[in-house]
Amino acid sequence: MSYMKLQKAEIREKMLEKRRAVSPERIREMSGAICKRAVSLSSYRLAETVLLYAPKDIEVDVMPIAELALAEGKKVAFPKCRKSEAGYPYMTYHLVTDLSELKPGKFGIYEPSDDAPLYDVRSDTHPSIAFAPALAFDAHGYRLGYGGGYYDRYFHSYDGSVIGVIFSEFIVPSLPHGRYDIRAGLLITEKGAKVTLENYGNQRRARARCGHLSAAAP
Repeated sequence: MSYMKLQKAEIREKMLEKRRAVSPERIREMSGAICKRAVSLSSYRLAETVLLYAPKDIEVDVMPIAELALAEGKKVAFPKCRKSEAGYPYMTYHLVTDLSELKPGKFGIYEPSDDAPLYDVRSDTHPSIAFAPALAFDAHGYRLGYGGGYYDRYFHSYDGSVIGVIFSEFIVPSLPHGRYDIRAGLLITEKGAKVTLENYGNQRRARARCGHLSAAAP
């Protein structure tokens, strides 16, 4: 294991322990404040498709965003974790029309069924927005997840706005990161919002300027 992976693993354990100490009542309270801020964003109002996630007990509960987006007639997509024939992990997003369509899947996380319509990140040119979970974000938008790399792989080919939703006490000054780690362009907490990329409305162009993707990437 590389030194950076060891660093991440150590921080991950600390963040998990700290996150588990937050009461369910406090998580509900902070999640509610975060969701209210999220749906007030112009990037949310303009988005035709909203990419979300089914939260674990210790994560920001974004289901109120999903309910509102569906009620407003937006397309709503949730991720499904997979592995290629070669054993590489990857993630796809699938559209749902009702939250009851989500069922327990990999890692016990609720996800769409196998036959749910695929959200094609490369062919869909309509405005979209993605809300990403994390154990921690740093002040530059780098995220610390659970170590699977699913979100980083997916967001390398995603053109829309990537917004990190996080409880304020889990934003740290800096996190170890590599060239393939993706930055969220905006962080939303129960206390406010912080822009971390100068143009978070187009993540890929911003990443290309930061050297994470070639400007000629498809």
